[in-house]
This record gives sequence, C-alpha cells and structure tokens, in this order.
Amino acid sequence: MISAQEKVFSDSVMIRQEADTTNLQQEKTSSSILDAPVDYEAADSTIMDREKHMVYFYGDATIKYTDITLKADFIRFNMQSREVYAKGMPDSTGAIAGKPVFTQGSETFESNEITYNFNSKKALIKGVITEQEGGYLHSELTKKQSDGSIDMMGGKYTTCDAEHPHFYLALTKAKVIPNDKIVSGPAYLVVEDIPLPLILPFGFFPNQKTQASGILIPEYGEEKNRGYFLKNGGYYFALSDYFDLAVTADIFSNGTWGVGIRSNYNVRYRFSGGVNLRYYKNVSGDLDLGTYSRSQDFSFRWNHRQDAKSNPTSSFSAQVNLSSSSYDRNHSYETENFLTNTKQSSISYTKRWAGTPLNFSGSLSHSQNSANKTMNLNFPKLAFNVGRITPFRNLSDSPEDKWYKNIEISYSANLDNRINTYDSLLFTPAVFDDMKNGFKHEIPLTANFKPFNNFNISPRIQYKGVAYTEKIKRTWDENYIDPETGLTTPSMRVDTIKGFQYAHAYLPSIGMSLNPKIYGMFQFKNPEARILAIRHVMSPSIGFNFTPDMTKWSPNYYDTVQTDTAGHTRVYSYFENGIYGTPSLNGKFGSVNFTLNNNIEMKLRSGSDTTSEVKKIKLLDNLRFGTSYNIFADSLNLAPLSMTGYTSLFNGKFKINFSGLFDPYAIDDNGRKYNEFLVGRSAKPFRLTRFNVGLDFSLKSKQESSTGSGGSSRMSGRDMNMGQDLMSEGDQTEEKQEIIEQTMSTMYPGYVDFNIPWNLSIRYNFNYSKPGLDSRVTQTLNFNGDIKLTPKWRIGVTSGWDFEEKSLSYTSMNIYRDLHCWEMRLSWIPIGYHQSYSFSINAKASILKDLKYKRQKSWYDN
Repeated sequence: MISAQEKVFSDSVMIRQEADTTNLQQEKTSSSILDAPVDYEAADSTIMDREKHMVYFYGDATIKYTDITLKADFIRFNMQSREVYAKGMPDSTGAIAGKPVFTQGSETFESNEITYNFNSKKALIKGVITEQEGGYLHSELTKKQSDGSIDMMGGKYTTCDAEHPHFYLALTKAKVIPNDKIVSGPAYLVVEDIPLPLILPFGFFPNQKTQASGILIPEYGEEKNRGYFLKNGGYYFALSDYFDLAVTADIFSNGTWGVGIRSNYNVRYRFSGGVNLRYYKNVSGDLDLGTYSRSQDFSFRWNHRQDAKSNPTSSFSAQVNLSSSSYDRNHSYETENFLTNTKQSSISYTKRWAGTPLNFSGSLSHSQNSANKTMNLNFPKLAFNVGRITPFRNLSDSPEDKWYKNIEISYSANLDNRINTYDSLLFTPAVFDDMKNGFKHEIPLTANFKPFNNFNISPRIQYKGVAYTEKIKRTWDENYIDPETGLTTPSMRVDTIKGFQYAHAYLPSIGMSLNPKIYGMFQFKNPEARILAIRHVMSPSIGFNFTPDMTKWSPNYYDTVQTDTAGHTRVYSYFENGIYGTPSLNGKFGSVNFTLNNNIEMKLRSGSDTTSEVKKIKLLDNLRFGTSYNIFADSLNLAPLSMTGYTSLFNGKFKINFSGLFDPYAIDDNGRKYNEFLVGRSAKPFRLTRFNVGLDFSLKSKQESSTGSGGSSRMSGRDMNMGQDLMSEGDQTEEKQEIIEQTMSTMYPGYVDFNIPWNLSIRYNFNYSKPGLDSRVTQTLNFNGDIKLTPKWRIGVTSGWDFEEKSLSYTSMNIYRDLHCWEMRLSWIPIGYHQSYSFSINAKASILKDLKYKRQKSWYDN
C-alpha cells in the first residue's frame, strides 16, 4: 500500500526519474492546497507523469479524501486541477471489470465513468445507477453539483433491482435533490423495452428518509348500485417521528359519502399502536320508485401494545373492533369480515406491587353479533386481589411441620357493570336503562391436608359479601289487571326496588378428593414384531364437597311466592338477577364428583430391524368421563354423564375431537325430564342428548430451501431477507413454521410464501342434539389448499359443502404470479351472494403503488 498526502505534489517533491515516468513514493512537503490529506493505493502500479502533472493508478485503485472514497480498476489524478477520472478496464474475456464505485457519506453508486473535482466538488458521471429510497435511478449522463443535487439526461426511474430493469419510467431530463425529491420533465412508461402510450408531462417522486406530509391520491371506479366513486383520497400529515395522521374521504355518485381518520404511533421501548375511525352516510334506492332510504355506518378500531421493558410491574393494552352491524356488509371488501358476524374488543390495565401479594386489574370489553344486532358491554370491570398468605408459616418452615402451617388466607374484590343492548341504541341515553352493576368481595380461609398419597382433605371457611343498586320482590296478585287487555288476570308480579343493597354470608365447607393412577401394560411376545407394547393409564378422581345449612346464622335473602292459581309455590332470591347472585345458600349442599381420564400409548420400532430406534406413539391423548351426584336435591340428583376426547395421528396431521352428553333420566310424552332412571323403563342406561365430533386433516409438503425467491409482497429487500432468514434457521418444526407464516402474513398482508410447494386442509364437524323428543343434526365441511405450479405461480382454493342446501358453500379461488418487480393477482368468488372477481397487475414497491391495472366486479352489485 502506498499512502501520501497532497503535499507530495509541490515544487519540492522528491522523485526518482525513469524515462518519461516516475514511480511515486510516499513523500511529504510543507505546502498544501487541499484542506485534508489524500490517501491512495493501487494493487498493480502507480505511475506519475511529472510534465503533465498526472498520476495513474492501475489495478484495484482507491483514493480517499475526507468522506469521499473512489475505487476503480483505473484512476487518473490531475495534480494541478485536483480532478480525478476513473473507469473500468477490460478483463481477459473482454468484459469491463472494476467499474468506478463512488462513496460519499452514506451514498454509494457505481458507474461506467466518473470525473470528479476535489475543489469544486462537482462530478460528471456516465452510465450511473443510484438507489433513491426504494427506487433506482439509471442515467446516461449525470452532473453532480457541489450542493449534492444531481442533473440527469436520458434517465430511467424504476423499482426493479435488475441491472436491465423489466420496467421503468423513461425520463428525458430530471433533477434529484437528496433527501427531498426527484423532479423530472416529460416521461413515459417502458415495459420489457416496449414504450407504452402512457406519457406524463412531468414527474414528482418523494425522496425522503423521514416521513413527509402530502396528498393521498384517491382510487376511482364504478359500482352498479352506488355509481361512480372516488375512495381513500385525502391528506397525510407527518406530525412527528412518533405519530402521524391521515384524513380520507369516499364519495359515490348516488349520494353515499364517508370520512375516515387513521393514525399510527410508536414510542420506542414504551408503546405503539394505531387508530382507525370511519363514518358513512349511506344512500340507497330510488326516490321516484319509493325505495329511497338513508342510513349510517361507523367503524372504530384501535390497537395498543405496551413494550414489556417499559414497566415490568404494570401493563396497558387495547384491541378494539367496534362497528355498526351493517358496516361490513356495506363497506368491507375483506372476506373474513363479511363471513364473521361476531366482533369483540378489550381494553385492559394490570398492576402488581413487587414484593407484595397485591395486584389490580381493570378492563373494558365489548362483544356484538351483527346477525341480531345485539351488543354486550362490560365497563368498567375492576378486580383487586391479595394473593395467598400463610400467616403461621415462616420462610424456613416446611409445610409438613405442623398442620396449622398449611392455613392460607386471601382476599379478592370485584366490581362489574354490564349492558345488554342493540347497536342502534349505543350512543343514546336509553343504553343505561337496563344497566346491571354489582360488587363482590370474598375472604377465604383454607387449609389442605394429605393423610396419605393421592388423598386430600380441604376444609374451608369463607366470608362473601355482595352489593347491588336494586333487588326484586315477587308477589302473587289475584287482582292483577293486564295493561294490554284490561282484563283481571291473576299472575305473579315482579317489582324492582331501587337503592343500595348489601348481602353477606359465612360459608364453611369441607372437601375431600382421591386421585390415584392405574397403569396397565400389554406386551407383545413376538420379539420381531414392530409393535412392542401398549400402555393404558387411567386417572380416576372421586371428590366430595359439603356445605352445612347456615340459614340460622346468616341473614335470609330468600322468600316463597305462589306461581299459579293451583297454589304451587317456589323459592326465589331477592338477588337472583344480580351479577354475582346471592352470597348464601338456601339450605345445605353436598355433592360427590366422579371423573375418569384415560391415556393410551404404543411402543413402536421405527423400522423392521430389531435394532431400530423405539418411539412412543399416542393412540388416545385423552378420553374423559365425568358426572356428579347432588346429595340433598329433592329430585334429579344425578347429573348427566359427560364425555370428551382428543387424539392426533400421523404426527399431528389428522386430529380428532369428540364430546358427548348422556342423561340417565327418562322423559315423558312431552319431552320433559322427570325423576325416574331410564334403565327402569328400557334396557338403555342413558339417553344421548348431545354428541359432537370434529375431524381436522392437514397435509403440507416439505419446505424447500430458500433460493432467493422467498415470499412475495410489497416489502423492502431488508424485510424480504428477514423473512428468508427466519425460514432458514435450521430445521423448522411445523409449529414454528406456522408461527413464522402468521408473523409474515400479519406484517405484510398479501404475503405469498413460495417456499412451500403445496398444502391442503380439510375440516369436518358433526353435531347431534336431542334434549327432548326432537333431534337435530348439523354438519359442516370446509377445505382449503394451494399449490405452487412453478417457482412463480401459485393457486389457492377455499370452499366447503352445505349439507342442508346440498351445494357448495362460500367458495373462492386465488391465483398469484410473481413477476419479479411486479405481481399479478386474480381473486374469484364464483357462486353465492358474494359473487365477484378482482384482477390486478401492479408494481410491488409501495412507492409506485398507483402504477397498476385493476379490473373488478364488486359483490355489492349483486
């Protein structure tokens, strides 16, 4: 390496003359014109021509000056004008190698030739390609000004990273202002070297590393019912590095209009989230035909995530999805939205105090059903808890020392407010008419003893108190006058008494449980058999719970009321409609519970050879039976026998879930259950009242190695590489692979994974119900899959079978073609109410998202 300073090129330079050239050595003088040293090196040779004041560098040459670095196979430096010229040189095959690479600060570009002046800081560049914030600029002739701006002639702007781009905007002339914008004169679109008749009088391209405010160009189109439209046009406000705001509007020629507000925020290491609010005024029908109508729709979405590192003792999160029942039907183009009629929201805050058993939580939640337009709200729901405390045990004590050291005490308090209403009443005062609220707190004192293995005794005494703002009073009124008919109709009246109500009770109880395990093993005697043994594990459990009658020691919150003219009566509670019910029991309570869990496994050789590896296979993951017997009930003491089971076969590719309910009591001719066992009237011990089985079958081909094609969506090269890095981190389990796919699909909607050639999923569900005389059977069958026909083509299908209509249910077909820097999509729903299609071909890069061709038929026109 040869290194020298600019001071070498002075009158006092020391040279060793050799013919017409001089080999430059590292020398210094005291005079200098440039304000910083120039360092240089060349792998082959460095030659100085003293008469012409030129220095020539050959072979991997490099010149460095301040923050500028120039590399090329050939560099010529003029010592007088301080001008440097660089180009590549032909290699042994005749191809140009070692083209100039110019770097200044964070900016780097490669060109065919470059001339740069260190004094004026201007450059003349031929055949340059520069990357400008997601795009690439190709220029035949470029002038770089001293302020960093660039003037171009014969340029190309593209987002294709190929050396010969598949498409570009041909720019007659352009000016690039770094970190600001690119402005061009007349331009036209070229695809595969074919000029298209799409001519722009001028072009403007953002070229900023930071966010910038600007106009959002609307999408235009036509619908049969709502007419011509402009959608999602508006203005984007880059308010700060932490949050932004976009205000958009939609307008249709039939009079329908809507506005939207969207904002995202992110404070690193603290929290992030986004808000999306939309409001529509809908117009439909024809005024002359008498079908004219107006309606309103709204949608509010909010998600908030707190960084776990911001506060280890408290957290706040929100996931809100609230809308009018008709919003998705009128304004959503996403399949999953109009196929789902339920929505849920939750806003929660939790706080715990380190080093103490104290914790607090608060939440607001919402659920709605767009089919019947009902909405359920919980706001707020508060909980304060004191964890279990062992007052008689020190940290060094063992629980086995003394029985009283197992005594534990805790405290919990809950406050809840609930509203059940319709979405049309949500923002009206009527929403609070049926609001229910309540408060509950409990202080349990418990202990646990183990006289021997698998046997537990758990005595417990609990204080429970509830508070409400109302209670009910039921009375039998012989002279009740029906307000609708005006006739005297004896009936039971229910009066609601407003005011603060508090009820409490002391509830002692004792529980005992026996939980043994029983093992069974069947071993095959044939030593050459692949199946070595089958093991059956049974886990029976028997439990007993008893609560004595405490009516003599607790206030009485129960009463008796006549229910009909025959004089029949029933016991009711003043707080039976309360959120937390009644704190005390009306009498004593005792029950015996029975459960039996089963697990079956098989030992199997992986091959026919006796030396093959032995592995365990689960034949039945779990089969559970359970029932209970109410000791003090006056009838129907035995609860129905429940059964649940689950197993998976073929390494989890085939999953089976099933459950059933068997009732031991007989029914009369009206289908009502009465207090007589079925086995006394027939040979069957139980009636099957409910049965469900679900089959889930999924197949997926082995993952191909990443070859650079990876997934496809509108993501940057950095994010594409991130996805490929995730996919190639060693051997991926199916569970981890699914997490990766979900992550990439969430980050980039429309993400297509080209690393998996095909997959297929089939789901079948069978439901049988017969609580009385009538039975009902429902079945659903859904299947979806996709296949990669070539490295660039993928086809996906989603469908199902409607057993009642005996026809296909919702069916959709999606075709995707990866065109390197472009992509083509076809979505088609061929049958049903949502018949529609959408075809689009567009540039992948988000900066050119409006460079597309799209044709569609909306299902709103059906």
